[in-house]
Amino acid sequence: MKLLFPAVKMFVLFAVGSSVVATVASAAKTESLTASPAAKVDTPVLGSSTSTFEKKSSIANYIGLNYFTFWSGPGLGADFSKTPSMSGRRDPDWSLWTNLSVRGKLSSNLAVDAQFRLQQFLTNEFQFIYQGIRLGVSGTLLKVERPSYKLVWSGAVNSEIPGVGQIATERTQIVNPGMFSNLSFRPTGSRFSLFALVSPRVWFYRDANAMDTTSLKQGIQPGEKPQYVLSASPSLNYDISEKTALRTGVGLDFRKNMNSGGFRRWFMPVDVGVSHTFNSMLSIYPNVTFSGPWDDQLRQQLGAAAGTRWTDTVSLGMWLNGTIL
Repeated sequence: MKLLFPAVKMFVLFAVGSSVVATVASAAKTESLTASPAAKVDTPVLGSSTSTFEKKSSIANYIGLNYFTFWSGPGLGADFSKTPSMSGRRDPDWSLWTNLSVRGKLSSNLAVDAQFRLQQFLTNEFQFIYQGIRLGVSGTLLKVERPSYKLVWSGAVNSEIPGVGQIATERTQIVNPGMFSNLSFRPTGSRFSLFALVSPRVWFYRDANAMDTTSLKQGIQPGEKPQYVLSASPSLNYDISEKTALRTGVGLDFRKNMNSGGFRRWFMPVDVGVSHTFNSMLSIYPNVTFSGPWDDQLRQQLGAAAGTRWTDTVSLGMWLNGTIL
């Protein structure tokens, strides 16, 4: 447990700092995890002057700043200090993946979007790895409002800049065009709603066998790096109150890796938790995630250690997202 307290301390400091300074994932701007209307009201911060609020609103006409962070936390098995992957392998570090999005608004519905991808490892020593920039355009792709429901699909179409970031550089990645988006559906007057992250992407490499050191440490082989991926994470939400909701979701991932002959189903993790919106700048979704027995055969095919079971994949995690401007 010696490792636990420094890691928690660094996570808390990062989470608070992210909500004030950082920015991410254009998908998070349109809908929060709970799709709460109150979370989108542009209300002045208590104690701020009217002129400061007006200045912020004026800047927001041209610049958008938002963030989306995924925290992979401790496993609930024997070693609390390590994060289990869906294959049952143990990552020696807890980690944070953050997309920081800076948007230059071209119109009310279209922006040039630069997503800075950051990775932090939480151990006895805080480690920071810059994972590159995704450059593209973002906006609302589809919006349908009917008396009985509301449907919104928004996000960014982008690609990473070649030669920038540790993983992309070590994997000899050239480009990886794709999309990071969210889709929300809410029946009128209902406490239930549907939310999904939708992320199709394709990768091109100079060297098909090159692999990054982070993945190799986790036991991921060069042939397992992705070539084509169609990913979606649908979830069902039930509003307890205006800002809090129960949520359960599943990851759907179909891909062709460099060593596979065609598309195959990848791990299908399930997450269960409670989402809460504090304000437009911070929504959180603490959760428990696991890859069920339906993935046991896939784990065996990928060389999981003998005796590995789905219970070895159970871990704590959290999503944080918000809009600064």
